[in-house]
Order: sequence, then structure tokens, then C-alpha cells
Amino acid sequence: MEDPLTAWVRSGALLTLDELIRVGDALAGSWSPHGVARGRPLGELADAISEAGAVRSIARVREAMASVRSGVESPRETDMRLLLTRAGLPEPEINRRTYDARGRYLGKPDLRFRWCKVAVEYEGDEHRRDRRRFRSDILRRERFADAGWRTVRCTSDDLYGRRALEFVARVERCLS
Repeated sequence: MEDPLTAWVRSGALLTLDELIRVGDALAGSWSPHGVARGRPLGELADAISEAGAVRSIARVREAMASVRSGVESPRETDMRLLLTRAGLPEPEINRRTYDARGRYLGKPDLRFRWCKVAVEYEGDEHRRDRRRFRSDILRRERFADAGWRTVRCTSDDLYGRRALEFVARVERCLS
């Protein structure tokens, strides 16, 4: 079995650019179900590319590496970030612990624009099916609102087609 970094570097011809970015985010993030395939420093990913030599489609892997970020906790966070940044919006911070003016912990939004107090959250089906998570999400959103933050919620429907344009426009309005 290949080391996850080697497998990623050698998959440039098999995966799309966005799939390579998602896998890179998984390697540098925390969502992979495989311990050896998560929490890897970005430098290790860059080293794996450098050490690969003349691997087929290495240029695509290098291109993907430019968009890989650490701290990503789900593939949908990657999809939201790519959609927003490709639309020309600023790069958001990813899964950063956030506090109010008095130092009370509010939560860790998927994406945040701290400078204008905008949080962007992906809401998968598990957010509504898990009773405890559903209630926790509501409380967290209220805490953010009380601290002057605006939260934009996103579902899988918001990532494609016309709904994606509407989602980007919603976030853009909040940033202005």
C-alpha cells in the first residue's frame, strides 16, 4: 500500500483539480477517516511533490497544492472556499476558534471573515438528523449573532448552478 502522500502525488492523472485539492485538504486537515492521511503539515505535502520527480501530471498536483489549506474538517468546506475565492471574494480563515469582545468562546465556524464578522457554515444532513447537533448549532449561531456576527448557512444545493451564484452573492453582500 502506498503512503497517502505518495498516492496523492501520483493521482494527478486520475483526479480532477478540485478532487486533488479536496484530498490535499484532507491530508492537511482532520476529516480523513485514516489517521496517517490527516494532520500532515503543508510542508510535507510540498516535499512529497518535490521528491516525486517526473511523475505523470505532477503539474496538476502542484497547481492543486497552491489551493490546499490546513485545518479543513470536511470536503464541503473545501468546496465552499473554492467557490467563494474563485468568485473573487477574499480568502476566508478556516475553522478558527472565535471569541466575543469579552473573551467568551463562540465556536469555530467552517469559514470566517473576522474583519467584518461574517461566518459561513456548511449544513449537511447530519446537522438536522442528529438532535443534539441540531440544537447545538442553533445555540452557537445565536451566540455569534449576540456578538454581532452574521452567519451564512450553506447546503449542498448551494454549491452548484444558479444556487451557487445566489450563495456567493449572499456572502458578498455580507462582506460589503
